[in-house]
Amino acid sequence: MDSTFKTIDEDNIEKLIIFEPMVGVIAEKIKKDIVYGRIKRGSKLSTRKISEELNVSRTPVREAIRRLESEGLIALLPRRGFVVKEYDLDEIKEIYQVRKILESEAIRCACINMIIEELDNIENISKELNEELKKQPSNLFKIQEINKRFHFSIYCVCHNKTLCNIIENLWYKSFGLLITIFSAPHRREEIPIEHQAIIAALKTGKPDEAVKALRDHMRETKSILISYAKKVY
Repeated sequence: MDSTFKTIDEDNIEKLIIFEPMVGVIAEKIKKDIVYGRIKRGSKLSTRKISEELNVSRTPVREAIRRLESEGLIALLPRRGFVVKEYDLDEIKEIYQVRKILESEAIRCACINMIIEELDNIENISKELNEELKKQPSNLFKIQEINKRFHFSIYCVCHNKTLCNIIENLWYKSFGLLITIFSAPHRREEIPIEHQAIIAALKTGKPDEAVKALRDHMRETKSILISYAKKVY
């Protein structure tokens, strides 16, 4: 009896080891197709078509789509199924209104708690991002990943997991638009300056200055997203 259960468990683990990386690869492929415009916003996603194109079964495709739904790139609509998410201007404004409140609190708390090693880590990530922003052709997904690490290396210093999780969920809600920010050449020059202003404010140990630097940065990003959404939608 014991050996039977052990065999079944091992088989399940083996299948999971194979299945999970496949889901990740498929999710990344769909994500890139959306961000680079190969799959248009508002279009319906067919698990059958995707599975045929990638020569895989529908099960990992469905799981990949579910994963992208949780990241805010895909929406499940009544009578339509899964579609590539479109962004309403009011929705963008609402997300940023809440983000401004929560991220201001996170950086305020982080500024008070931060130690030199954590500040060094933030500066190193900032340098890594600056180098990536200079590269041509650019890797938007890598830039977005490093940018997220920069911000959350600050927020996590507040030592409030619940707050950080909520902020992360809000980032996911606008992920499909956030990544377009790095396509704008002038933002590639402005973002390092704005990030440096945030770091300089953190070094002062003055929470109000850190909040102001962050809000200035977020205001610029919000403005670009709204302008982009107006053109697209």
